[in-house]
Order: sequence, then C-alpha cells, then structure tokens
Amino acid sequence: MFEVLIQHQLWTAVVLSWIFSAAVSAMPEPDGNGSPAYLWFYRFLHSVAGNITTAFSEAARFRAGASRGNKIPGLKTIAIALLIPLLLSTSACSAHYKIHPGALNPVDSAAYDTLLIAEATIDQARTAYEANRLPIGAKESLNVLIHSYNLARQSWLTYRGAITTNVPSDIYFDDLSKHLEDLTIAIRTFGEAK
Repeated sequence: MFEVLIQHQLWTAVVLSWIFSAAVSAMPEPDGNGSPAYLWFYRFLHSVAGNITTAFSEAARFRAGASRGNKIPGLKTIAIALLIPLLLSTSACSAHYKIHPGALNPVDSAAYDTLLIAEATIDQARTAYEANRLPIGAKESLNVLIHSYNLARQSWLTYRGAITTNVPSDIYFDDLSKHLEDLTIAIRTFGEAK
C-alpha cells in the first residue's frame, strides 16, 4: 500500500487535498449560540483549506510566470479542456521500473543499469582517446570514472553475493549506494569535461 503511495506522490497529494477540502466543505456552519471551540475549529479549517488552495494556485501561477490577474476570461476552462486529453493519453504511472531478468531485486537491477551506463561511457571515451578526439582535460576525469566504476562493480558483486547467500546485506547495500553515487558523479563530471 505504501509503495503505491510513494510511487504516485503527486496523485496522493491531489486526492488527500481533495478529501480534506471536501471534508471541510461538508462541515455544518456554526450556530449563533454554538460552542466557541467549534467556531474556532470551523474558521481554522476553512482558513487552512483556503490557504492550501491559494498556495497551489499561486505556486502554479508563479511557475508559469503569469501575472496576478486573469487577462483572458475563460482561459482556465479552455486550458483544462485541452489538457485533459493529454493527461489521459499519458501512462498511468511513469514510476514503473522493469527489473532485468536475473536481477535479485530492484536495487540490483538499478545498480546493473548504472554500471551499464558507466561501461558504455568508458568504452566511448576509450575509442575517442585512441582516435585522439578526447580533450586533454578529460583524461583525468576518465581515470576517476574508471576507478569509480571498478569500485562500484566490486561493491555490486559483493552485494549480490550477500543476497544470494542470505547474509545480512545492509552493510553491503550502504557500500553499494555510496559507490553508485560516486560513479554517478564521475559520469556527470566526465560528461562536463568532454
């Protein structure tokens, strides 16, 4: 259940916001002789709900670079009508990740992907180096990338070994995470140096 919520964070926030707004709107208005606590609670929740709506609309307006006022009447309706087919045509969730056949778990599969990307980058760089097309300043970045790749590959193999032999893999996972992060940084640094 929580994995689904984490994979669909945007839609979870939208649904929770809608539920909260509906619950606040469904509250009965306080009577003139009602409890002061209920009156305060009613006003407080309506203020929060209004501020959330205002914050979302202001944030969207700020990101779009729009002015405070709506210059074209009916523009929101037209924009929503045009966006609905686009939203319906996209996949339900872009967070799906296909695990490679033979992978032990999603972490193993993602590590394998990262290593493949690094290996392809190194192979391309070696080809460019042999053809004298690699910039002079990129050689040091390439050496760091190769070193990071070797460390990440070794920690990946160690992590896989721990998983397959049912050894607690937390320490190996932390090591793998650190080396994959270093490898990702090395790939970026090499890409910028090219």
